Amino acid sequence: MTLIEQVAHYSKSHDLIRPKDIILIGVSGGADSVALLYILYALKYSLGLSLYIAHFNHALRKNSYQDALFVKKLAQKLHLPFYMKTWQRKKAIRGSIEDNARQQRQKFLMTIAKKVGAQKIALAHHKDDMAETVLMRILRGTGLQGLQGILPKKELYGFTFIRPLLNTSRQDIEHFLKNNNLIFRTDPTNKKTDFFRNKIRLKLLPLLKKTYSPNIKELLIGLAETASIDYDYLQSCAKTCFQKVAKISSSKKEIRLNLKKLQKMPDAILRMVIRESLSTLKKDGYSLDLKHLKEILDLYYHRPLNAIVHLPQGLKGYKKKTELIFSY
Repeated sequence: MTLIEQVAHYSKSHDLIRPKDIILIGVSGGADSVALLYILYALKYSLGLSLYIAHFNHALRKNSYQDALFVKKLAQKLHLPFYMKTWQRKKAIRGSIEDNARQQRQKFLMTIAKKVGAQKIALAHHKDDMAETVLMRILRGTGLQGLQGILPKKELYGFTFIRPLLNTSRQDIEHFLKNNNLIFRTDPTNKKTDFFRNKIRLKLLPLLKKTYSPNIKELLIGLAETASIDYDYLQSCAKTCFQKVAKISSSKKEIRLNLKKLQKMPDAILRMVIRESLSTLKKDGYSLDLKHLKEILDLYYHRPLNAIVHLPQGLKGYKKKTELIFSY
């Protein structure tokens, strides 16, 4: 089975791509995204796909514009519509450059997807990215949700982000490019350990592979798959419980949870009901970190009535005699 056939099979089995889909492809110009582009292009006519290319220039190095020109020429060669944007970065930004760059790229992709009418946005994450992500989250601190790693698809603000290469190794991608004489750009910053992910890829994973386990990547991927199955089951239980205990205001800006019913829930389900409440209020993309979850649990178990917990994005939680309330 060729790599194109493998990706087609994986995409079908995970319902990532359907005939006549309109897909926006995020192309950086690197090996992974170039391989994704050519694979989807190979499936374009048999599945009746409409493809668009988007490139986000992070402007983190002097010659990054050359990547944009490379992707533009690639789009012209394949006769596909091309869109790009350069990040006009402010001098002072909150959080890491990595996280800010990812968020800005995500916003750009969704803006273009809306413009061209694309239901899906394809990204080039692969197996090795999955192993790196799981290890990163373990080191930063995570729960069952984070251990899922990267998901094959994710609904976000009305768009579906898909990752058709998630079951493909970096080595298979490199072989595909070499066997088909496909050129790509190499980002020199990938060799620098200034960024957390690069440290994981270049230092920690090789150390773990050499010293502790030669199949460390496969073990991390297996952990993610197991966590995903367990999390899906718990989430389905939590959604059912949420519907039984929650009252959503007509304005959709407040949710009241019945305390008596909450008290009957196992702690694992209680935590997921809280997460479900907040994501329901803020729609897609709201992520509750462990610190704020602990504050809510402290409010629920220990703090007096009318005490308030302030949460990210303008949300707050407070406790009444019979209800735990979230609003913004």
